[in-house]
Amino acid sequence: MSIDSYNYYGRDPHYLSERLLPYVRRGGMLYLSIPGMACDCHDNLPVCLLKSWTPEQLDYVHDIAWWRAMIEPTPGVEIISMQPMLCTDEAWEDWLACDNEYAAGDRAAVEAGALEYLNTIAIVLRKL
Repeated sequence: MSIDSYNYYGRDPHYLSERLLPYVRRGGMLYLSIPGMACDCHDNLPVCLLKSWTPEQLDYVHDIAWWRAMIEPTPGVEIISMQPMLCTDEAWEDWLACDNEYAAGDRAAVEAGALEYLNTIAIVLRKL
């Protein structure tokens, strides 16, 4: 299970097959929850996103189609499901309400409308 971290290291196309799957037994499940984009907009980043994050920081956040294209070619793994989570707004409310310097830095983007472009993605995989 990985919550809010796979988006940092899982962008390496070999990470799943070389670094995770060797430690999962056949039939084992992997559950990933990552921040995502409703629709990948890296070619034309909205101003609201840039109020809190640089383009380099936003490169860690992609949409479901991008993650599917990253994971599908991986041998030995089956995508069981990949979908937006319903808790995105609630998770952002909790995050922005906490006393954390990173949460404080994210407030400008959210107040400017960033949640129109962001979501949370749930990915369920099975090792073949």
